[in-house]
Amino acid sequence: PIGVRNFIAAPKGQLIISCDYSQIELRVGAHYCQDPTMMQTYSTGGDIHAATTVVIFGCSYEEAKDKNHLGYKEHRTIAKNVNFGTFYGLFPRGLQKTLKFKAGVVKSVSECETIIRNLKAGYPMLTTWQEETRYEASRRMYSETRLGRRRYLPNINSTDWGKKSFAERCSMNTPIQGTAADILKLALGRILNGLPERPWLKPILQIHDELTFVIPKERLEETVTYIKECMESKPFMEFDLPLVAEASAGETFGTMEELED
Repeated sequence: PIGVRNFIAAPKGQLIISCDYSQIELRVGAHYCQDPTMMQTYSTGGDIHAATTVVIFGCSYEEAKDKNHLGYKEHRTIAKNVNFGTFYGLFPRGLQKTLKFKAGVVKSVSECETIIRNLKAGYPMLTTWQEETRYEASRRMYSETRLGRRRYLPNINSTDWGKKSFAERCSMNTPIQGTAADILKLALGRILNGLPERPWLKPILQIHDELTFVIPKERLEETVTYIKECMESKPFMEFDLPLVAEASAGETFGTMEELED
């Protein structure tokens, strides 16, 4: 097959293997806001997009997971797009544009207002965390990750609404995306510690929350076990949700297939 990703190919007799975190930003966000519904969903291996569908549309969890249920596809598409903007502050017009241009779903501003209102009602601790995070950032003039990396926000108290609003979104974005990056760095440290005993394991790429290696074909199972163990380890004592890393492999970067557990 033709495609840029296929230019990255394993040597003969070897494979490219990739492991990436499943929904790490949503998990980190749930850890921060400690919302009971989010925590319960992730702690029990549930479906966060179905949980958000329930919150937004008031259906049952079973209906939210039923692919044959009327409106399933649109509801799940909306829930997914809402989830990935949930922690950073959603505005009706911004959500309307996101749904239209990213998902092809057309909703009025009033419908988007209802979606956001239902989201806040269904995940009450989310709003509490957002308010506390913005307040702390305005007081300290910075936001930080769980491991203490700071992002300074000089415009957090600006009288210019645009500058202030951007800084407030950064104040919520930094602890989540930054802590997700911290977690990946900690996993990388564990993996690097084990490389001397595994000279055949060759790291080649890091792409956001994904790590990619070249390995001999016969080492596939051993590699998956080792990398997943390093990535899924508890990153720091107070982190109270499971991390999940998903593996895929192939002879080129463009023909990789997900591996079953």
